[in-house]
Amino acid sequence: MKKLFSLFTAALIGAVSISAIAQDNPCGVEGVVVEASSFQYAPASVAIEVGQTVVWVNMGGTHDVNAAMSSIGEMWDNPETFTIPAVQGSSEGVCIGSHTFTVEGTYDYDCSIGNHAANGMVASVTVNPATQSNSVVDIIVNSEVHTVLEDAVVAAGLVDALSGEGPFTVFAPTDDAFTVLLAALGFTAEELLAYPGLTDVLLYHVVGAQALSTDLSDGQEITTLLDEDVLVTITADGVFINQAQVIVADLEADNGVVHVIDAVLVPEMEELPETVVDIIVESEVHTLLELAVGAAGLVDALSGEGPFTVFAPTDDAVVALTEALGITADDLLALPNLGEILQYHVVAGEAFSDDLEDGQMITTLLGQDVTVSIDDAGVMINEAMVIIADLEAENGVVHVIDAVLVPTATNVLETTMIDFNVYPNPTNTGVLNVQGGWDANATVQIWNAAGQLVRSEQVTQNQHLVSTDGLSGGLYTIRVLSGTSSGQKMFLVD
Repeated sequence: MKKLFSLFTAALIGAVSISAIAQDNPCGVEGVVVEASSFQYAPASVAIEVGQTVVWVNMGGTHDVNAAMSSIGEMWDNPETFTIPAVQGSSEGVCIGSHTFTVEGTYDYDCSIGNHAANGMVASVTVNPATQSNSVVDIIVNSEVHTVLEDAVVAAGLVDALSGEGPFTVFAPTDDAFTVLLAALGFTAEELLAYPGLTDVLLYHVVGAQALSTDLSDGQEITTLLDEDVLVTITADGVFINQAQVIVADLEADNGVVHVIDAVLVPEMEELPETVVDIIVESEVHTLLELAVGAAGLVDALSGEGPFTVFAPTDDAVVALTEALGITADDLLALPNLGEILQYHVVAGEAFSDDLEDGQMITTLLGQDVTVSIDDAGVMINEAMVIIADLEAENGVVHVIDAVLVPTATNVLETTMIDFNVYPNPTNTGVLNVQGGWDANATVQIWNAAGQLVRSEQVTQNQHLVSTDGLSGGLYTIRVLSGTSSGQKMFLVD
């Protein structure tokens, strides 16, 4: 990274040096310098673009610049006329003057002093149309769907660097892509622009070479300016960079190419949220999931050491479930089996998108498997699509999904809650007291954090002692099942 920024700094310093050299003349004006001396202008012929300036410097003798009428009767057809009065020169150079050309065409001029023109002190300036700037930055600036990206490039101070010679390949997320990411992270646009890691995020979208769509191949890994790779996947549906689809390809610039993508590429961050719960709490699209985790009493458990993988349904996904069931969000939060539903969204272990495979079965904390499907459309967990992947926390990773996962053979509305207490919690006595209201012939189960059933006992009374001997230290779930009623709590073995 330091080497990369050194290269950027060198490029910027180089640009400033050129500017300084151009202004390093007695006139103090940036422009193309023509020296006047010994019956000549040097160079005698200059080609510039509209808007550029020519600076005349007298290196000896007395000279002027006459672009009004030929001193020796030649036919001139200058697009516009101008004259600069004579000055006495010196070997160190004395400013005669400058002229900025705003009209295309060829300009003849001479020195009108004495017989200087007759002795060959005649020259010309050819003014060509201005070259239209078309850098990768210009493409972003001129795009109506890249206003956030434009602001981010400016805020990160990368405008000059990405306007340089290049070549560059830019994977450019749309405004909609940023909106989704900001909502998931609980950021505002202003907070994003002030984010210390913004430069790293942007450099993860830039490659220091030109890669047109025809240069890409399936499975190709491309190193970005962040010195981290992105993965190219090509299917019948199109080209994907990591999990982002290229929706407009090959917008060519003078210094590279821009590909428009529908999601923001998120590199591995040095500063991570502390827990998967923090990611959910800070997200603007997971308000209902946050409430559900709290209502189910899972905050402390999911704030533990982990690691956990959480498939996190958005608010829209939760609302869609409540509408399908004909219940309110409050009804959902009061469901006795809410904890089971949530545990079906959590895996004991860290599973990044690169760790997932098509057809893979992953056991959740509920003890039931979810199925991973990977096809041209993307990554699915059961029937839910992963819309944002790999939001990393110190104790795991969160994948945002667009539907609620419902455990197999679970009727969300038919179960009732069993209220019970467990103590001591945490326990290190070898015995856990379970006390509450349930019918006779209930079953008490203990599940470990990997979703494995480690103990199951039949009980006939409303108070039961469960031995924790043989259980290693860690987080466990205790469940009480009685007919269509159930309840669960988590406890910790020290």
